[in-house]
Amino acid sequence: VLRRAAGPAGREYGVRVGLSFGASAAVAQALHPLHWYWLPATAVFLVKPDLGPLASRALCRAAGTVSGAVLFAGLAAVLPDPLGLVALVAACGALIPVATRHFAAQTAVVTVLVLSLVMVGGEPEASWGRITETLLACAIVLVAGHLPLPRGHRAGGVRVRLAAAHDAAHAYVRHVLSEDVQGVDRHGRWALRREAYRTLAQARAAVDLAAAELPVLARYADGSRQVTVVLERLVDTTTACAVQVDDTGRVPEQHARRIDVLLAELAA
Repeated sequence: VLRRAAGPAGREYGVRVGLSFGASAAVAQALHPLHWYWLPATAVFLVKPDLGPLASRALCRAAGTVSGAVLFAGLAAVLPDPLGLVALVAACGALIPVATRHFAAQTAVVTVLVLSLVMVGGEPEASWGRITETLLACAIVLVAGHLPLPRGHRAGGVRVRLAAAHDAAHAYVRHVLSEDVQGVDRHGRWALRREAYRTLAQARAAVDLAAAELPVLARYADGSRQVTVVLERLVDTTTACAVQVDDTGRVPEQHARRIDVLLAELAA
């Protein structure tokens, strides 16, 4: 945990969280110092790296908030007060498991739910303030999340995962090519194969996530997809070679030559 927090990805995340929280807290204190927590809390939540591309989740949060507010305004105008609002709260609670399929839909349902609860609590003014603060938080996160950072912080997640996949693939290749017929360590090979494919899957996910960001961030991961493709071909070829080793007891020359070609391509 400490290595991840102090590594490139952890440092990048920490810098962006600090910028987003500091800017949103300053704006919130200037707007209303008594109830300032909503804006920075929303900003820090949006910066979380496990919610998809930064631009996508910020825009989905803004779209969902506006859609939910419009929907709530229409429903509140026709439903009786307060029983209609209570029914609206119950309906939104039932819809949350379904709405989790998309971040914008989930945000819209939660917005209707929160506005209904705030209205039932007798603070209608606070509901529209929450909407304004959410939109401000989205704007702050988009700016803070796409500021250029020093080279040591850029695309930390992609570089770290690619390095792990690279090391795991090379360990797998060395093990398969160095096996002798008399003492084949199949359990060790299977463990290395699982590790190679696991780290490759993580690298592919990180590369796809980086490619979906706005160009300001996506350009820091240029070339990563090509490296991932070569690593995948290398691991697949090594697995095919391992199967032949099991069947024939020796490393086939064609697989060995193909592995050498892929290693050279990866180095290039």
